Amino acid sequence: MSKNEAVAISASGERGPVPRNVVEHLQGLILQGSLKSGERLPSQRDLAEQLGVSRPSLREALTVLETRGLVTVRAGSGVFVSRPAERGPLWRYADRCTPRDVYEARLGLEAYAARLAAPRTGPAEAARLDEFVARMDEAYRRDDLTGMSLTDAGFHDFIFELSGNPMLAAMYRPIRDMAEESQRLPMAWRERLGETPREHRHIAERLTAQDSAGAEAAMQQHIRAAAARYGIVL
Repeated sequence: MSKNEAVAISASGERGPVPRNVVEHLQGLILQGSLKSGERLPSQRDLAEQLGVSRPSLREALTVLETRGLVTVRAGSGVFVSRPAERGPLWRYADRCTPRDVYEARLGLEAYAARLAAPRTGPAEAARLDEFVARMDEAYRRDDLTGMSLTDAGFHDFIFELSGNPMLAAMYRPIRDMAEESQRLPMAWRERLGETPREHRHIAERLTAQDSAGAEAAMQQHIRAAAARYGIVL
């Protein structure tokens, strides 16, 4: 990468947070092919100097790019541009939080919502849960990722509704779009796609049995598994 390619976002001309500007700049160079797959980036000291930003800002930006699957950090070797086949779906909320932040929040909020929802799950509610799972199974068989994602989001929304706690629902509402995006991320790995409907069926079974502890544990297992499919260990 030449200095002319790198020097574009010095603090004097920035708009918005510096790490986000660095992310957008380097992401653009990667996606446009100016930075080639497998290419090693300059050292953090040199790259920060070329970009006119601090090293902490650069490190934060590189963390976001790694989360997006655009770069690979190899201990002792440096930072390399990932090959297209190694890249996962891009995280659209990198200026606000990381996928790990969202999975951690979901682990607390959604597991407790499931605990509260279990004793409120009567025959009508159980039938609704079964309907969500059946639709998810059908979408999986059709390889319909959009249908799976929408059904997945509806299933989780319904559990918050079943919890009967308006404060819990209000806490979830501001992160709902990010939660839905975190549900979609692991679906890029098709070889493990079948795990998603199975995990939701297990949650539905524990709710239908009005097993509060079991429903909470099943939801925790699902969120941990979803995070792991994206490469995040909670």
